[in-house]
Amino acid sequence: MPSLQVHTDRSSMRLCHRKRSRVVTGLILGGVGLLISGCAQVSSVQPGTPIADVIRKFGRPVVTCAQSDGSRRMVWTEQPQGETAFALVVGPDKRVGAPDQLLDDNHFAILSNGETWTAEKIRCQFGPPANITTVGFGQSKQWVWGYRYMQPAAFAAMMYIYMGNDGNAMTRYESVPDPDRNEEVMGGRG
Repeated sequence: MPSLQVHTDRSSMRLCHRKRSRVVTGLILGGVGLLISGCAQVSSVQPGTPIADVIRKFGRPVVTCAQSDGSRRMVWTEQPQGETAFALVVGPDKRVGAPDQLLDDNHFAILSNGETWTAEKIRCQFGPPANITTVGFGQSKQWVWGYRYMQPAAFAAMMYIYMGNDGNAMTRYESVPDPDRNEEVMGGRG
C-alpha cells in the first residue's frame, strides 16, 4: 500500500482525505461482500460437487470429523458473530452431499436423543461455539458452550450447552434470547 503524504495546504488535505475515505469505504464494502457471498456460497453448494472444488472455492472447514460409515462431516461456520453453520458430508467418492444448516431448533433437538454428548461429538455436530464460559463455582461449576442462532420470526437466540464440571460431556441445554442482540428483553438498554 503506498504511503500517505502529508500536505500543508487545506485543498490538498481535503483531496488526500477524500482519496483515503474512498479506499477505506472500498475495503469495508469489499470485506462485507466477501462475508455475505461466502455464507451464501457454502449453503448453495450442489450435491455431487467434488470436495476439492468446495475447499478451493470456500477454504477449509473449521471442523472435519470421520463418520462410522467412512464418510467425513465438514463444518463451515459464521460463529462467533454469525447465526449459521453448514455441514457437508463427503462420501468415499470425495463428493459432497447437500449442505445442512446446523444452528436451528430442529437440529438442536438431537441433543435430547438420550445419547452421551461429549465435547468432541457436539463440536462435530454443530461446529465450534460462539463462546465458552463458566457458571457456578467449586463442584457446581459448569462449562457452558454458547451457539448464536436465529429462531423463527428472526428472533436472535443463544443455545447454551452445559458441559459439566470437567467440560467433557453435556449435562443439559437451554435456549434463551441472545443477550447481545436482545438488550431490551434481557434488561439492558432499551
